Amino acid sequence: MTALIIIGIILGILFFLWLGYYLWSTAREKYDHNIFGIGVIIRGVASLFCLTFAVMLNTGDGSLVVWLIVATILWVWTFFATWTRSSFFIALFSLIYQLFAVFFVLKAIDSIKRRLG
Repeated sequence: MTALIIIGIILGILFFLWLGYYLWSTAREKYDHNIFGIGVIIRGVASLFCLTFAVMLNTGDGSLVVWLIVATILWVWTFFATWTRSSFFIALFSLIYQLFAVFFVLKAIDSIKRRLG
């Protein structure tokens, strides 16, 4: 039973990676659009900063809601920007991959900062 669970997890990860590649390649070939473009990364980083500020600056005066709304607007903007340049399903399913791309970019920036300074 444990072997089946491990095989299932491995297959799930492989499917997740394949789907991300399929979304990216389909958007590039059919629509000439990169779903991991610089605009997506900038809006994603800005939304993560908004979420960080929401947690750090939660003073009880409603600022938490404002930061959450701004972060949501940035991700909705990313969704619509991807949708207008590709298809609805590519835009919908690529949101999770775009979030992972933002995390990878932030991790790479942090790694470069640590090596340089």
